[in-house]
Amino acid sequence: MSDRTFELSLSSLAVLALLLIAAGIVLAATGLRLANTNMPLLIFLTILTGLVVLLLGGGALLYYWGKNYMSRG
Repeated sequence: MSDRTFELSLSSLAVLALLLIAAGIVLAATGLRLANTNMPLLIFLTILTGLVVLLLGGGALLYYWGKNYMSRG
């Protein structure tokens, strides 16, 4: 994985996570919730899920980029 590919992948992942968080907050605020879930709890879980996706996805990208970077030398 080239440096540019890693940069674009990580940036795209961050945008995707932010869109996931924004969509979850908008859906929770407009009342489109599963069952009768408490809105603040749903917003918290949406933000937490977005951050977990960002951390796990970023960690996986960093792992594969690092392996490729170390094999270049």
